Amino acid sequence: MSSSLARWARVGLILAFATIVLAAALPAARAQGPRILLAVVDGAIDRSTVDYLQEAIDEARGGGYAALMIRFDTPGGGLAETVALAEMFNNARDVPILGWVGPVGAHAWSAGTILLVSTDLAAMAPGTTIGSVQPVEVGPGGIVPVTDPKIINAVVTAIYEELALHNRSTDLAARFVVDNLNLNATQAQSLRATELVAASPQEFATLADGRRVVVQSNATVYKDFTLHTAGAEIVTFSSSARVRLLEILSDPLVASLLLILGIYLVIFGISAPGHGAEIAGIIILLLALIGLGFSVDPIALLLFIVGVILIIIEIKTPGFGVFGIGGIIAIVLAAAFLAPLRPPRFVVSPDYQIFFLASFLFFGGFLLFAMFKVQQIRRRAPIVGMMIGQPATVVEGLRPGEKGYVRHRGELWQATAAETLSAESKVYIQGVDGIVLRVSSAPPPAPASSLLRRRFAFLLRRKAA
Repeated sequence: MSSSLARWARVGLILAFATIVLAAALPAARAQGPRILLAVVDGAIDRSTVDYLQEAIDEARGGGYAALMIRFDTPGGGLAETVALAEMFNNARDVPILGWVGPVGAHAWSAGTILLVSTDLAAMAPGTTIGSVQPVEVGPGGIVPVTDPKIINAVVTAIYEELALHNRSTDLAARFVVDNLNLNATQAQSLRATELVAASPQEFATLADGRRVVVQSNATVYKDFTLHTAGAEIVTFSSSARVRLLEILSDPLVASLLLILGIYLVIFGISAPGHGAEIAGIIILLLALIGLGFSVDPIALLLFIVGVILIIIEIKTPGFGVFGIGGIIAIVLAAAFLAPLRPPRFVVSPDYQIFFLASFLFFGGFLLFAMFKVQQIRRRAPIVGMMIGQPATVVEGLRPGEKGYVRHRGELWQATAAETLSAESKVYIQGVDGIVLRVSSAPPPAPASSLLRRRFAFLLRRKAA
C-alpha cells in the first residue's frame, strides 16, 4: 500500500511541475510582440535577387512574421527579373510586403521603382529618390536608352498595373518611364507613389500599425490585411549559401572572367596533361555558365556527377590526388547549389548551411587523405619476398618438425627449422609458407644474377690489372 501511495505521489509531483512550467510558458508566448523580417536589396537586381527574395518570403511565411520589409537601395536591374519579382509579391497572399527606400541618400531607380510600387505598403526615408524607369541596354558604346515603342509601352503597362493594384496614382506610370520622372520622399507621398515617409525601419513599423492594406484589381481582392506592427522587432534576413554564391557568380565581370579562365585552363590541360588544369577548367566553366544565366539545378546536378566520377577515377587510378581534389570541390559546390538547402523544403539557418558545407569539405579532405594512403600502400614493393635472406633471432629453442617463434624487425613470427636451434641464436629466413617462416642457421645462397655480376666484376678487375 505504501509503495502504491509513493508511486501516485511521484505522478502528482510530475503533473504539478508540468502545469507550473506550462502556465509560465503560455503568458510568455502571449507576451511576445510582433516581428518583421527585413530583407535588403542594395545592388543590381538580377537572378540572385529573385532567389534571395523568394527565400525571404518563404521565411516570413513559415516563421510567423507580421510582415516582410524590403529595404531598397538599387540602381535597377534586369527587366525580366523585375517582372518576376513583382509577380512574386502579388502572389504572396499570406505575407504583407512592405517596401522602404533607405537610409538617407539611398535611391530606388529604374527597376527599383517598379518593385517599390509593387509592394503592399511603400515608404521612403528623407533624402532618398525614386524614378528614371526608362529601360536601357548596355552595348559596346556604353549605356544606351531604349526608345523602341514596343518595349516602352510594355514597361509603362507593367508599372501602370502595379500602381492600380495597390491603389496608387496610375498617372505616374508614363511619367516614370517616358519622362524619367524622379521624386524625393515628400513628392512621392504627395503624388501617391508611396504612402509614408519614415526615417528608419522601426519608424516605418510604427507608422504602418493599424493600416489596412488592400491589393485588388476591379472586384478581385488578392490581399486584405490590417497591419499590427507597432513596436515590432526587426529581424534581418540571412540568405542561404546558395544565394550568396549565386550573387557572386551573377556579377557580369565575375562570370566573364570565369568563362575566360575556364577556357584557358581546359586548353592548357589538354596540351599539358597531368597537372589537373583541365579538371579545374571544367568546374570553372560550369560555374561561369551559372553566372551567365543558365539554369542552376541541372548544372548543380552535373557538378555532382562530375565530382563522383573524378573520385572514382582517383580510387581506380594511382595519381597525385588531383582527381580526388577536383571531385570533392565539385561535390561541395553542387551541395551549395542543390535545391534541398533552400526553404521551405529544407529550412535551416544559413550558419548551419555553412557549417554543413565546411563539414562536408573536411570529410572530403579526410577521404582524399585516406585514398592517398591506400595508393601509397598499393605502390609499395611486396614485403614478404624481401624477407628471404634476412636475419632473425630465435625467441625459444626450435626443434625439427616443430613450430616456434623468431623475432624479425621487432615482430614475432612463427617459424620452423630443419635443425635444432637454441634460444637467442641468429638464423636466416629461407622461405615463407603463408605466415610461417622457414629459418636456418646458414644464410641462403645468393641469387644467380648476383653471382654472375660478381664474377663479371672480378673478371673486369683481373683484366684491368
